[in-house]
Amino acid sequence: MPYLELKNVTKTFGKLAALKDIDLRVEKGEILGIVGPNGSGKTTLINVISGYFRPTMGEIRFNGKKISGLRPDQIASQGIIRTFQSNILYAGATVIENMIISSYQQYKSSHWHSFFNTRTWKNENERVVGRVIELIKLLDLLNDTFLPAEGLSHGYQRLLGIAMAMIANPSILLLDEPTTGMNHEEAMFVVDKIKKLREEGVTVILIEHNMKVLLDVADRVVVLNFGTKIAEGKPEEQMNKPEVIEAYLGTEMV
Repeated sequence: MPYLELKNVTKTFGKLAALKDIDLRVEKGEILGIVGPNGSGKTTLINVISGYFRPTMGEIRFNGKKISGLRPDQIASQGIIRTFQSNILYAGATVIENMIISSYQQYKSSHWHSFFNTRTWKNENERVVGRVIELIKLLDLLNDTFLPAEGLSHGYQRLLGIAMAMIANPSILLLDEPTTGMNHEEAMFVVDKIKKLREEGVTVILIEHNMKVLLDVADRVVVLNFGTKIAEGKPEEQMNKPEVIEAYLGTEMV
């Protein structure tokens, strides 16, 4: 049984079909790349998986259970967490403050436990803060812990966004163009951190336009064009297929 499975998923907006009969299987522990020219349906696919859009037709199952039709928060509570193309940070907050704010939903005890500083609260706070520090170290943000997040370089802001998503301890992490706007060195640095997420037991699905990144990080790629899946398999094999090259005509394959 696949970890995540999409069966005949279609998403329409009026008469426009952004996704058409998408079948997709994702295995646990895999890093799957989603690739395609602009307007091919990549972000729509992530939005459908994460519940921001409901599929017009078809079904999505996670760990054998149907999740299509659930709200984003319900899907997130089951372990599917996403990031966005833009850096979404808390204005005026430091790196660790962004992490702590993002961790609030991980607390299960009531505010009364916090108010009276109970043993339950202390134990839970120790666990959550410990996880924050683990992630800051894992994603190489330790030297920036007390710096304003808005002052970080673009690449480190992207890493902070991933760290904030990881606070929820996702089973599947959906990354929407994590290396956009980066040079090769910065992109490879982020790739190294994404590989470390797999070592943490996280299954990763990432939208990516940089073919060098995909060749380095992805176990498998799915190629979309006009909302249709046109290729699937090992990155080095799929990128040389005539139909994939044709889909990218007029698009720079960097």
